[in-house]
Order: sequence, then structure tokens, then C-alpha cells
Amino acid sequence: MRLSCAPRPPARIQAMVHVVDDAGSLADLPPPLRAALDERLRFAPVAVLPSLGLLPQPVIAAMRAPRWDDAVEARRRGGALARALTAERVGSAAIAAVGLSEPFLVGLDQGTYAWDRYQSRPASRLAELMLLAPQSAAQAALLAAAQNQATWIARCRDLVNLPAEELGPEEFVAMARPLARAAGVKLRLLDERACTRLGMGCLLAVGRASPRRPRMLVLELTGRGKVPPLALCGKGVCFDTGGLNLKNAEGMSLMRKDMAGAASVLCALLAAAARGRPQRTVRAYLPLVENCIGSRAFRPGDVLRALDGTTVEIGNTDAEGRLILADAIALAKREGAGEIVSVATLTGAALAALGRIHVPLMATDEALAARILAAAQVSGEKLWRLPLDHEHKAIIRGQVAQLNNAPGGGEAGCITAGAFVAHFAGDTPFAHLDISPASWMPKAWELGPPGATGTIVTTLMGLACG
Repeated sequence: MRLSCAPRPPARIQAMVHVVDDAGSLADLPPPLRAALDERLRFAPVAVLPSLGLLPQPVIAAMRAPRWDDAVEARRRGGALARALTAERVGSAAIAAVGLSEPFLVGLDQGTYAWDRYQSRPASRLAELMLLAPQSAAQAALLAAAQNQATWIARCRDLVNLPAEELGPEEFVAMARPLARAAGVKLRLLDERACTRLGMGCLLAVGRASPRRPRMLVLELTGRGKVPPLALCGKGVCFDTGGLNLKNAEGMSLMRKDMAGAASVLCALLAAAARGRPQRTVRAYLPLVENCIGSRAFRPGDVLRALDGTTVEIGNTDAEGRLILADAIALAKREGAGEIVSVATLTGAALAALGRIHVPLMATDEALAARILAAAQVSGEKLWRLPLDHEHKAIIRGQVAQLNNAPGGGEAGCITAGAFVAHFAGDTPFAHLDISPASWMPKAWELGPPGATGTIVTTLMGLACG
């Protein structure tokens, strides 16, 4: 969606949007429209009606003002407005700019998203929103910031929605390379031979049954200061069969989304790059694999050796995401990261714990956790911190090896997965975000249609820029 600013709406604008606050804003409308909008706003936050020739624009819309200081509410309200306008096939709209916030504008764009790559004709969507206000540097900065975030959220959604046949490890790298070059981000690719030389036994084992060979992609956005880098590690399982612990048909049907962590980290880094050079260097470590079945597949009971020398007993080949993150986190630590954050569609247990409402956060460092929560609050995303205690770490200890990737029992599955990846950060401040439920919506919601959501991109961007 294109965002622009003008003092008055041009003739091409199809809809006028009125924001209704405590003081009201419908008094100047013809009485029939005012009465109809008032009635509809009693039952929904947004109302859209034909103007019946009573206004220059063919459509009139009204929206109850959110609490502008509540980024979550403002972002969701923006999405709801866009969805309502799109449902009426409105392609362009104008809205008074007083009080509008960046999260609201980001939500507006999210609400316009449609995944129509394989359809015979493009989906109807709100293509243009004009803010009615005098043009100023502040307005231009607001629009640019919102447009940047919205662009990379949409790109993340596109990547996660893509079928796996179009986005394996090599295709992911090929897609990322020109984007990184255009953004001034350094890119380093570790192929299978390089990963073998470094000793990434976990990554290589997960990917060895697939003809699409594993890769470790490292990107760097160079900062101004000398503080040790922030490392963002994103799980990139481009398709997950579950390995020899094979998923059932229902469980496998959406496993193209198992690379949402890598997509979110990549898009957050590129969004941060568009904001300018950050204070500290930010690196993205993206392990990219397919977890397949075949004669070379790794097995339950196997013992793998991670990059840092940790031995891991395989309790379940379907707990593969934590294995590839183990090597990514160990590499980030070896290369001097000052803080490490892992982002992954890691567990189904996260759905049982918090549903699709909050993203679970686990952390070993209070200051890092506080900064992540603050970034989420500013951007309008919902996180909830879960404990990560020594009792959880005890559960993942192996009998044959140092760790077990799936010790069984099903207790605290989301947290024990976090404890497993935290092990590889050692004493480096570490946090883990399990985006598995929130990365995909099975039905339409305020911020878009069913499918990929682009969750956590704005939070990670805020953390990188902070």
C-alpha cells in the first residue's frame, strides 16, 4: 500500500475515513449517514457504507479511535480498518492524520495483505492511503518509517507462504543475496563443505537426507560503535517431514512455514538497514535445511556433536529445529556475539501454552529480556515471558550424551526447547522467541487473511536499532 500526505483529498480518492473519538467527528456529515455510522459503530470498531451521492467520495467509513499510546490496539485497529475497506473493494482512501501513530499505519498495511501469487487475477486490496494534513518533515518521517516496516513484514509473509518446492536452502540464499547487496548488508555463505570443516554436526545431520544441501547463511549490518555484536539466529527448516519420526499428514501440511524464523530475522535485519547504520553491529545466522526421510536420514538414538563440542542424543528426529540452531548459536558465540537471540517455529507446545495470542519469550539475561519486551510494546506485538530455570535445564540432560534433544514426557515442552538452545549460548546473554503458533493464522484476523503473519519482524527491527 502506498502512503502519502496531502492537505485535501484529490478527486480519485474513493473513500473518506472519519476517526471517532470522545468528542466525535461525524457532526458535519449528512444526518442519514451520521445515523447509520453511529448505529454500526455500536457493534464494531469500524463501519463502511456507500455515501449514496451525499458526498464527493462514493464510500464513507468511520473508525472508533483506539488508544493511540497502546501500540497493540492501534496496530490491530489499523488492520481492521484496512480489512473493512478491502471487503468493500475500496482501492484508495483518505483519513485525517491527527493522532495517527506508526503502529496504526503499519497495521493498516498489514490489513491490505493478500497472497495471490497463484491466482488468475490479483486480489482486491486497498492500494493507497492518504493522510490529510499539511506536509511536514515529521509527517514524511512517520510515513517512511511505517512504509519501511510494512514492506518487510509483507516480504516475510511472502517467503513463509511460498511452497517449499520454490524455497529450499539454495533458493533462500539466492533470494537473500541481492536484497543484502542493495541494503549494504554483508553476506557470507557457508556451504556443506565449510560447515563440515567447522564441525557443525547437528546442522549437517538434519540436512543430510535431502538432495537440497544444508547451508549456513550469515549476514552482517555493521554498526557505528565498538560494542560486541547482537546476533539474531533464525531457524530455517525449509520443509520438515519430521525425519524418521515422521509427522502425520495434518502435521506435515504446513511445514513450508518452518523457515519463518529465518524469514523474520532476515526481514528484520533488512528493515533495520533501511533505517540507517545502527549503533551496534547486528549479525543474522540462518541455518537452512530440509528435514527429509531417506537412507541417509539421522536416526533416533544417534549421537551428534555440535560445533562447540556438545554431544546430543537424538530422542526425536522431529525436534530438528533446536539442532540446527545449536550450531548457529555456537557459531555466533565463537564469533564474539555480545548478545544472542534465537527465533524459531520451534514447538507445538507453544500453542498449548499461549495460543496464537502471545509469542513465548525465554531469557537468561534480565536486561536483554526487558529490551525485547520494550521493543515489542513499542511496535505493537504481544510477547509473554516464560521461566527458564535450572530444573528445566536438568530435563534435557542426556543419558548417553550430554543433552537429549527430546527427552520425552512432554512436560514444559516449549520451555525445555528454550533450555536446549540456551545451552549453546553459554554465559553470553541469551533470549529465545518461539514463534511457531503466531507465525501462521488458520483464519482471517485483523491483520490479514489466513496464512503467514510476519510476526516479530518489527520487534526484532526495534531491538536491532535500539
